[in-house]
Amino acid sequence: MATEFSTKEYEWSDIEVLLLGRPVTGIRDIKYKATQEKEVLYARGNKGRSIQKGNKIYDGSIMILQSELDALINAAGADKDALDIPPFDIVIAYVSGGILKTDIVKNAEFTEFEKGMAQNDKNMEIELPFICLDIQYNV
Repeated sequence: MATEFSTKEYEWSDIEVLLLGRPVTGIRDIKYKATQEKEVLYARGNKGRSIQKGNKIYDGSIMILQSELDALINAAGADKDALDIPPFDIVIAYVSGGILKTDIVKNAEFTEFEKGMAQNDKNMEIELPFICLDIQYNV
């Protein structure tokens, strides 16, 4: 018997993001990635002998509306800005066709933020790059 599978892809409307335990309704974009330092080990001859692995690095960014940033700062009880928010988890849930996939960004902290607007802007989008200690995929 053949296994059935869906060819439907996740859509933006299929995503739910929780930050500081609350749904982020003013989200415009989210990206997160894992990288690992790797290099070829050379010895005798001119070809590599092996690939050596170093540290894993986890980071990403989230783009939110200015009103959402204000709500996050208030929810965290931060003093001044996004850089004062203590470490937090980001839960990203993808739901499509009744199938739930969840990723968890562990112990994230924002590294910078910039506010600004240009002529004829209808809203302010703020990109918040972050670093984190781990990303758990398909939890």
